[in-house]
Amino acid sequence: MRRLAILLPVLFVTPVLADGGFHLPPRKPGQWEMKIQVDTAAMPPQIISMCLDAESDKLLNDRFGGMASSMCSKQEQRNEGDAIILDSECKLGGMSSSSHSVVTGDFNDAYTMKTSIKMSGQRDGPQNVDKVAPQGPDTQETTIEAKRTGDCTAGAKPGDIDFGGGRTINVRDMPAPTIQ
Repeated sequence: MRRLAILLPVLFVTPVLADGGFHLPPRKPGQWEMKIQVDTAAMPPQIISMCLDAESDKLLNDRFGGMASSMCSKQEQRNEGDAIILDSECKLGGMSSSSHSVVTGDFNDAYTMKTSIKMSGQRDGPQNVDKVAPQGPDTQETTIEAKRTGDCTAGAKPGDIDFGGGRTINVRDMPAPTIQ
């Protein structure tokens, strides 16, 4: 259940990072730590650590890009000063969502992404949307604070994502996300 709570915000925010409609700079290769705080989660921030090289960073984004492009009717990106603004409207089964993200910082050392998501509609149906987005609040605020901590840690290979508690998966071993 805890892994699902970690993955849900990532799944809804990751289309923001995907090449499907948004073009954010690639992250500098090395070890990245992402602190994910969801305002509706009754738990402390989740920390995910990733060892990235150029190929695994692109692969991570590509894995979710197809999902975003098939789900989202709107994906708009613009720059306002030093910030990148991302807006999207997506539909999954009977559920609709709109998101607004503000990304600040750089992709060499550290960046912050603040995302507001509004959801509406049915969260159940033929695509089992209720398993991905259980009933709950209709709005969600998510903050991801990412920072490069140096070279990849000993024993980590590019693409490794460490969820903590001994749970590590490599992006190359992740199937492309599908909603059934």
